[in-house]
Amino acid sequence: MRDTLATKENTALKVLLIEDDQSLVHELRQELVGLDAGIEAVIAKSKSTGISAIQNDEFDIIICDFRIPPHDGGVDANEEHGIAVHLVARNLCPGTPCLLFTAHATLENVSNLLSSGGTQDIFGTGNLYEMTKLLKKDHFLSCIELLERFNSELRELETIRIDYSGDTNTLDKMERRALRLLARPLEGTSIEAEALSGLSGARTLKAIVKNNKGHVVASQFVKIAERAKLKRELENYDLHVVPLLKLGRFPALGRRIIAGIGKREALIYQLADDYTLTLFDVLSESDCRAAAVVSKLQDILNPWLDSSEESQLGLVDLLARHFDEKDMRSMLDSYWPLEALEEVKQKVTCCCQHGDLHGFNVLCNESGGAVVIDFGNVGFAPACLDPVVLELSILFHRDSPFRKSSWPTIEQTEAWFDIDEYVRDCPCPNFVKKCREWAIETGGTLDLPLVVFSHALRQLKYPNTDHERALGIARAAKRQFT
Repeated sequence: MRDTLATKENTALKVLLIEDDQSLVHELRQELVGLDAGIEAVIAKSKSTGISAIQNDEFDIIICDFRIPPHDGGVDANEEHGIAVHLVARNLCPGTPCLLFTAHATLENVSNLLSSGGTQDIFGTGNLYEMTKLLKKDHFLSCIELLERFNSELRELETIRIDYSGDTNTLDKMERRALRLLARPLEGTSIEAEALSGLSGARTLKAIVKNNKGHVVASQFVKIAERAKLKRELENYDLHVVPLLKLGRFPALGRRIIAGIGKREALIYQLADDYTLTLFDVLSESDCRAAAVVSKLQDILNPWLDSSEESQLGLVDLLARHFDEKDMRSMLDSYWPLEALEEVKQKVTCCCQHGDLHGFNVLCNESGGAVVIDFGNVGFAPACLDPVVLELSILFHRDSPFRKSSWPTIEQTEAWFDIDEYVRDCPCPNFVKKCREWAIETGGTLDLPLVVFSHALRQLKYPNTDHERALGIARAAKRQFT
């Protein structure tokens, strides 16, 4: 059981209080009501409800008594339950400060807990705060001063203006916080943020930071997600991007924001100021310029091809990258028996691939330069995957300028491997041909059908893609290997 107290409808500071002593909870309520400080307090009375709150919500600060019962209404309060809550908090949201009250905890337990959190800059000021702080139980209400100070810092942070343009999914509280935390150390007073759409569950943005004179002080690519998702991106960046691709062909990782934004983390990549266009922007203006960018991309990513090797892959192996077995059977059996697809196996040229190379993951400047962003899906895959994903993104990505075009007809999708027929009446034939040339050069004509088939069927996962076009392309691919 938990309840919520908000002193204002639009709150700045959200606090989780885990305390079974209702007299102390009542005192805290009275103090917060009198503050008019915009502080929201979520109350949990035991280990189980405290852990549930941490798992299902995000907080700016967690306040926990060491001695709490395991369940609401329990009488067997013990410090081991408070320690268990703290360990969950440190694991799920290590960037959230924890304030612990104790009258009974052993010195050894206290010492271990205090050393577990370290210090972090929570508000972008350069001042470091202890992520685990201990207070004596008889000084319980002294936490009010800390809450006031934290709330004041957050309100100051919120004076940084955000001008947001992009998709209809507006920025949430922690995403706005992350943008302001990247701007504050740069003495930025405003941020122009544009969504870079993706399907990974992460928030990706272009952010331009300006000072109080309106001058640009930084141009950055920002990725915000729960830290478990960004862990893979960091590993990919260190293993496959920095050591293998040439400098200047990808943005440099500048900062990580790991505190002050709940369970999330933000990766801040530095961009040259003139990389203001996405490849989709270029494509909507000039087919020829977009085709030239494809050539540039092939050159950027060619170092990955140097370590290519042949691997025995089955068609179902490729589909399993997008579907679990249950979804694969329920979604695909109505079109092709899964047992028949399991028989399709061949040697495929594989190497490191970006894995999500759509038009929003390529940033361009007016002079034809390009950089690749977003490395969460980088990994070993068929060598023709990136050009196939890039080509098909003009049909299936929700922000493609040609997604609602009358081209291609269903008949043309069925003729996908007849390039001349396929690009008839195409609004960007040079772009499509250049992607196709790249795919054949890297993967060959034998690898292409398997990759095209699996990526086309991947579109069936998404309710807003054109399933008929996807199935037409899949049918064209299947005819190549049966």
